Amino acid sequence: MHVSAFKRTLAGGAVWALAMGGLLLASPSASGQEAVEPGLGSAYAQGVKVDPRSGRLSFGITYGLALAGHQNNVAVAEARSVDLGVIGTTLAGEGCDGGDPTYPKEDQPQPLVVRSTEEGSSEEKVETENGVEKRAVATADPSARSVATTAASGDPAVVEIGATRSITESGVLDGARVARAITEVSGVSFAGGQVELKGLRWEAAFQTAPVEEATGSFTIEGITVAGERLPIPGDNPTEQLAEANAVLEPLGFRITPPTVRNESGIQFVDPMRIGIVPSTARESALGPVFSGLQPVRESVFDALIEADCSSASMITVLDIVLNSVTGAGSLNMELGGVTASSNEIAFTSFLGGLGGAPSLPPLSSGDSSPSLGGGGDSGASLSGGSSAPAGSAAPAPPSPAATPGGDGGGTEQAIADVEPISGSRGGALAGVGLGGLALLAALAGADRAQMRRAQRSILMEVS
Repeated sequence: MHVSAFKRTLAGGAVWALAMGGLLLASPSASGQEAVEPGLGSAYAQGVKVDPRSGRLSFGITYGLALAGHQNNVAVAEARSVDLGVIGTTLAGEGCDGGDPTYPKEDQPQPLVVRSTEEGSSEEKVETENGVEKRAVATADPSARSVATTAASGDPAVVEIGATRSITESGVLDGARVARAITEVSGVSFAGGQVELKGLRWEAAFQTAPVEEATGSFTIEGITVAGERLPIPGDNPTEQLAEANAVLEPLGFRITPPTVRNESGIQFVDPMRIGIVPSTARESALGPVFSGLQPVRESVFDALIEADCSSASMITVLDIVLNSVTGAGSLNMELGGVTASSNEIAFTSFLGGLGGAPSLPPLSSGDSSPSLGGGGDSGASLSGGSSAPAGSAAPAPPSPAATPGGDGGGTEQAIADVEPISGSRGGALAGVGLGGLALLAALAGADRAQMRRAQRSILMEVS
């Protein structure tokens, strides 16, 4: 009798139990897949950088950059064709007479920036600028992916750089909090093919959830010196570069191979540096030319500045380039170079300081690009430069969508498109649980009241 009096409660409890069981089976934790907190991450990849230096000051110009970053559910992807760095800042400054700048910032190459907070950000944006194809996409999953693809450049008789592709992604990708950066260079040729490097690839990846793992690698598919193809050791692909340098140094070049390192929570794979070194052949050919020009250089430049003081900026840039070749400074070319960083966001109380998570620079650096390289003059850290213009800052970069093809053979590998998991802890499951308990309590109360009325009615009939 007592059981039948609570039949509505029993029926409601059975329905609630079935609903909760279905939700638990469908939830990530029940299926063995823990939900991953977005945290933060950043990735940076560059194609080619021409880096004239005066002392330790870099005036580099970078060609083909990709950046991606995320923080919590906000993701930003950015692709750039050319970053003029300090030279761009100098030329964008106010004229010497208070007039217009030599090269206004708004006229300089502009980055393609996509933020997950913008409408339509999940649809890949594609632009072409200065011969560079730029691609960017960002979602609130969060995930960000950017790609910058350049054409071949240079002079075959001196140095020719093949097509490059820079790829970055950051976010919760395929169930993991990860940041990745890849640069691929189809090849580089010196002195009309005296030394050729084929299929160069840099990759850095930093994952911090559900497990922590940081990896970096640099590979070469082939090295040819004076028409002879050299074997590539699997454990040390840069070993044969010493033999290449033996041929290149008399021509005035030296290759410094990349290094893989992890510092301050950032995974680096440094660029391969091509340095301009003293060369008897070059100095004997160019030395008399520069010596003959030096007496008239100062008078000519002074006359140009007096006629138009705004020409001083261009003359400064020209001096830097000439000095880097003649020995007063240095000139390097960097190929590739990637960084990746990922972390959780540290929580704190109002009385304590925020610690644990590294402070990352904005994606769009505005006046200068992040610096990649090894120790010494090449720089060992990623710096975001000055603050970005309004509306271009991002939560994070430093160290991807259909990928265009290239001519690098094995370098055609690209990061596969992934679909990040969605959902969050609590939410619908907690609501169904609490609602079900409230409904059961109401049904039990109603059944109990009905049973007591029945008992009173029976007692009155007996009396």
